[in-house]
Amino acid sequence: MPSPGKTRLDALEARLTGPKRIALFGHRNVGKTTLLAMFYRQAASGQVPGVRLAAADAQCAEYLAEKIAQVETGQPVSGTLAETELNLRLYHGPARFELIVRDYQGEHVTLGSAEPIQEFFAGCDAVFFCLDPEGSTDPAERRRRQQEVEGLLERYIERSEDLSTDRPVALLLTKFDRVLSGLGKQSGDANDDSTEADQGPELEPRPSLTGPFVERLVDQKYGMTWHALRQHAPDGAIFAVSSFGPGSTGNRPPATLHPMGLEGPMGWLAEQLEARDRTQMEWLWELAPTDFPRLQRCVTAYERRYPRSNRSYEFRTRLKTLGRRRKWRRAGKLVLVAALLLALLAGYDFWGFHRATAFEREPENPAPAVARHWSGLLAEHPSLPLFWPSLARQARLKRNEWAVKAAGVQLASGISVPDLAARLEGIKEEAPQLAPAIRKVEQAGELVRHDERWKEVYAEALSLSASDEPEKTLAQLEAFLREFPDSPRRTEVLALARPLKNELTARRAAIERKLVDDLIRCEALPNASFAELIDKARQFLAEHPDSPHRSEVQARLDDYLHKLDDRDIERARDYSRRYPTNFATRIERFQDYLKSHQAGGQFISEAIEARDRIFREWDSYAYRQAYDHSLAHPDDVSEVARRLRDYLRDHADGHFVADARNYLQWWDKVSVPGEYRVTLRRGEVEPSVGKYLAGGGPDLGVVIEVAGVIHGPSPVIRDTHRPIWDYTFPRPITWKLGDPITIRIIDYDWSASEVYVLNSRQGDPLAMRMLSGTIRPAKGGTTTLVFSSDFAIPTLSKPE
Repeated sequence: MPSPGKTRLDALEARLTGPKRIALFGHRNVGKTTLLAMFYRQAASGQVPGVRLAAADAQCAEYLAEKIAQVETGQPVSGTLAETELNLRLYHGPARFELIVRDYQGEHVTLGSAEPIQEFFAGCDAVFFCLDPEGSTDPAERRRRQQEVEGLLERYIERSEDLSTDRPVALLLTKFDRVLSGLGKQSGDANDDSTEADQGPELEPRPSLTGPFVERLVDQKYGMTWHALRQHAPDGAIFAVSSFGPGSTGNRPPATLHPMGLEGPMGWLAEQLEARDRTQMEWLWELAPTDFPRLQRCVTAYERRYPRSNRSYEFRTRLKTLGRRRKWRRAGKLVLVAALLLALLAGYDFWGFHRATAFEREPENPAPAVARHWSGLLAEHPSLPLFWPSLARQARLKRNEWAVKAAGVQLASGISVPDLAARLEGIKEEAPQLAPAIRKVEQAGELVRHDERWKEVYAEALSLSASDEPEKTLAQLEAFLREFPDSPRRTEVLALARPLKNELTARRAAIERKLVDDLIRCEALPNASFAELIDKARQFLAEHPDSPHRSEVQARLDDYLHKLDDRDIERARDYSRRYPTNFATRIERFQDYLKSHQAGGQFISEAIEARDRIFREWDSYAYRQAYDHSLAHPDDVSEVARRLRDYLRDHADGHFVADARNYLQWWDKVSVPGEYRVTLRRGEVEPSVGKYLAGGGPDLGVVIEVAGVIHGPSPVIRDTHRPIWDYTFPRPITWKLGDPITIRIIDYDWSASEVYVLNSRQGDPLAMRMLSGTIRPAKGGTTTLVFSSDFAIPTLSKPE
C-alpha cells in the first residue's frame, strides 16, 4: 500500500505535468456554455489582447463552432444535455497551457447532487464561480445558489492545510449588460423628474467592470459567497462579464455582438496558473529534494509550459546541481560497496588459507586428500595472490609438495596415476627445491611400470600364441630391453628369446627354400617372362639379405638379365631388317632396349650407334622424298613444300634444314602477291616480219600482261629483226603463284600490229619463269625474247 507521502507527491507531480483542469461552476441559465463559446470566439480571433485560445482536438472545435454559430445567427444557445469534455490550449505571452474544461447541465450542481461533474470539480486546478446578478429575486433561491458554491468551497477547504481553497478561485458576474441596462433606465427616470436641466445633479458615469461598484453589487446580491471568498481565497478576484454586450433580448443575442470583460478572467487565469505552478515547484523541492527522476519530469514539463521564464532556468540549474550531487553520492556508494566487497573477499581468502593449513596439520588426513585441499584452495580463491601474495606463494609450494607426496603414496599402493610424468615435470620447473623428492617418485614410478611391463611380456612369451607367432613375441621382448636396458630381468629375457629365435630361423629357412624352388619352377615354364623372374629374384634378395640361398638366386638373376638382354637386342635388329623405312618405330625399339637395360646391358653401345645411324638414314630419306619430287615434278612446288615441312617437323636439327627452310621461305613469298623487277634484254623475230613495200626491218616493242595488269610497251627499236632493248620496266610486276602471263611483240611501223603473242602454259603455277630467261614459241621458229628479273626458284642440294 503506498505511503501518504508518496501519494501526495504523485498528486503534486500530476498537477505539474498534466493538463490544467478548469471548472466553470454555475446553475442552469447562468450562461456557462455561452460564456465558454464566447471566450473561444474572442480569444481565437485576437480580440482579447495578449491571449489566444485554441481547440486541441476536432471534437472540441466542432462543439464550440456549433455554439458560436447559434450566437452569431441570433439564436439562443441551446442548453447542454450531456456532460462534454473540451480540450483547449491557452497561450498567454510565451506560456502555453493545456486546459480541460467540462460543459454540463446546471442541475448537476444542485445541493446533494452526486453527478460525475462533482469529481471533476474536486480535482480541478482553478474555479470560476458563475453567478447571475439579475437572476431570481427570490431570497431563498439566491441563498441556494450561494449554498451550492459554499459546498464546493468547503470541499476545497477540507483538503487544505491552511483553511484556504488551495487553488485560484474567481467569481464571474455573468450577463452584466443587463445590470448596466438597468442602471441606464434608473438614470433616465431621474432625468425625467428634474424640472430644470441646470439645477439637477450630473449623471453618474458608466460603472467599471471591476472595482468598488462590482464588489458592492456582489456583496448586496451574494454576500455569503463574497464573504467566503474574502475569508478563504484572499487571492481570488471578481469579474463582471457579458457574452453578448448591450442590446440582447432575453436569451437572444443582439444583431451586433459587443462582449464585455472577457479579457480579465483569461489573463487572470494564466497568471494564477503560472504563480501556482511556481509555488508547487518550490513545494515539490521541499518535499522531495532528492527525488531526481520526479524533479526532472516536473522541470521538463515546467520548461515546456513556460519556455522563456526565468524560473525555468533557475529550476534547470538547481536540477543540474542536484544531478551532480546525485552522481557523486552514487559514486561514493559504489566505492564504499566495492571497498566492503574487497574486504570481504580478502577475509574469505585469508580464512580459506588457514582452513587448508588446519586440514594439513591433522595427522589422520592422507596425502592425496591434503594435496586436493591445497589445489582446491587455489582454484576456489583466484584472488588470493592479489590480496595475500605471500600466502599464495606458500599455498602453491604446499600444493606441489603434497602433490609429490600423494604421487609417492599412490605408487606405493599400486594405484596408477595418469599423466604423472607431465605433472612432475611441471612441479619440477615451478619448485626446483622439490627435485630430489620428485626423482624418488619418478624412480618408484619407473619400477612400477617395469614390473607391469615384465608381467605382460612374460605372460606373452609363455602363451600358446608365442609358438604360432614367434616374431611378434620376440619383438615384444626386444622392445622391453630397449625400454629398460638396465633391467634385472635381462637374463630371463634372453633365455626366453633364444628358442623363439631358433624357431623363427627355421621357419625363415623353410620359407626361403620354398621361394627359391618356386623361382626354379617358373623358369622351366614355356614362354617364361624374364621380367617377372627378375622381379621375383630381386624381391627375394631385398627381403632376405642374409639368406644362405642368396648366391644361388644372384646367379640365376644374372642369367635372366643376360638372356633378356640378348632377346631385346635381337628384337630390335630383326625389326630394322624387316621394316627399313619405319624409322620412328626402329628408333623406338632401340630406345626401349636402352631404357630397359640402362643399368648395364651388353649391347648399349650397339643400340646407341644403331639409333644414331637410323636418325641419319631417316634424315636423308625424308629429304630425298622432297628432292626427288622436285626433279620429277618441277611445277608441283606445293607438294615439295609440304614434304619439306614434314621433314622439318621430324628433323629440326637435320643435315638439310637450311635448304628446306630456304625453299619454304620462297614458297611463303610466292604464295602471296609480290613485286618483281623485270628487264627486257633483247629479241629476234622471223626474217619475214617487216616492211613489204619500202623494205627495211620492223619497228618492234614488247607489252607484258600479268594477271590482267598491262606493263609497257617497251621502247620501240626501229628497222631491225634483232632488237636490243636492255630496258627495265619502271613499274614492278606484281605476281603470285598461279597468275598467268602474256607477252606481246608489236610492230609499230605505220600502225601497231601484233607480230607474236607468247602465253604461259595453261595451269602453269610458275609462269613468272618466262620473265627470268629466254622464251621461244612452242611451235618453233627463230622468234625469241630474253628477260632477266629478281625472280628465282631456289635449288635443293642433292642428297648423298
